[in-house]
Amino acid sequence: MSNKPKVIFATDGVFPHSVGGIQRHSRLLIETLAAQAQVELTVIHPHQGERVFDSELNITEIHVDPLPQRRNYLLELYQYSRQVHQVLMEHPDHLVYAQGLTVWYKLKDFADRLIVNPHGLEPYQPLTQTDYLKGMPYRIILDGIFKRSRHVVSLGGRLSDIMAKRTSSKSGSLQVLPNAVAPPADWEEVHPKWEKIPPMKCLFVGRWAYNKGIDTLMAAIEMISAEGREDDFQFSLAGKGPLWEELSKKPIKADILGFVSDEQLDELYRNTHVFVLPTKFEGMPTVVLESMVHGSAVLVTDVGATRELVDESNGEIIPKNDPAYLKEALYRLYALGGEAWASIYHASKEKVKKNFTWEAVARKHTDLFQALWKEVHEG
Repeated sequence: MSNKPKVIFATDGVFPHSVGGIQRHSRLLIETLAAQAQVELTVIHPHQGERVFDSELNITEIHVDPLPQRRNYLLELYQYSRQVHQVLMEHPDHLVYAQGLTVWYKLKDFADRLIVNPHGLEPYQPLTQTDYLKGMPYRIILDGIFKRSRHVVSLGGRLSDIMAKRTSSKSGSLQVLPNAVAPPADWEEVHPKWEKIPPMKCLFVGRWAYNKGIDTLMAAIEMISAEGREDDFQFSLAGKGPLWEELSKKPIKADILGFVSDEQLDELYRNTHVFVLPTKFEGMPTVVLESMVHGSAVLVTDVGATRELVDESNGEIIPKNDPAYLKEALYRLYALGGEAWASIYHASKEKVKKNFTWEAVARKHTDLFQALWKEVHEG
């Protein structure tokens, strides 16, 4: 038996062939693991007739039928998981790393070698009674998966609190394995943007929807203007969504940018002093990590795994739905001197370097794979 773990990834798609946070996570994690060459990788995906990964990475790809996306979504997931089950039964010596809801059918057949990563746990963070009811079947399914899996992955923070209540002693341990970013080549160069205050440049990037708290931020901007301090701050708001038509017409002092290119976004991050995300629920928001790569202070609510990213060293965790508190938090950051801003800048970048690059996160995954491989194959 080889000492190098064999791991089969169960995905419902890989970016850019499928678009979404889990699909992007699948690609970047798998490619980084392949480059580190500490595990043998097989990937199940629905992209038939094409190779998803570079052949030089030595990744085995197994194609299954895609979800037709025209019937009941849960029924389609169930049928997809039946295909995944068949593949997993043909690879009994492999560890299984399942993304989202890709394993469901007869999970007990491979539960002793299963690591499941459910990501953002949206069904467990409803904002309305309707959301709660819609999420009920997903919670029932996920609860069953969590209780039977050998290991369950949490991104951290409040997500760990949620999942700790739904795992059992039979399911093994809860593993905190965060999201990650791929920093640009020049990211460790020092760019002393804190010397350019005032105005203090503040950035929001996200979907213009109720759950992202864009309305909370706009209310805080209105308060700042009413108090005569609008010249102290420069707000840039990027993104679009269902609230765009309504909120983009509000007469506030802010640059309303809409969708921005990757190049524009990178330039915004490089010149931002404070990244603001007053969101109402999250997993581990990539936009926060991207802003931290460039040394921004962060104001974000205590949802999802944001506690893993932000503390008093590089920003502040703020309450939800509280524009007055957000306004005061912005004032506190504005009042800081150059030495404090330099400390925040370096703290944000150091947090990413230590814990949230794909290389760091892939190493943590490898440690888990090696430990489980030893348990399964050596007793």
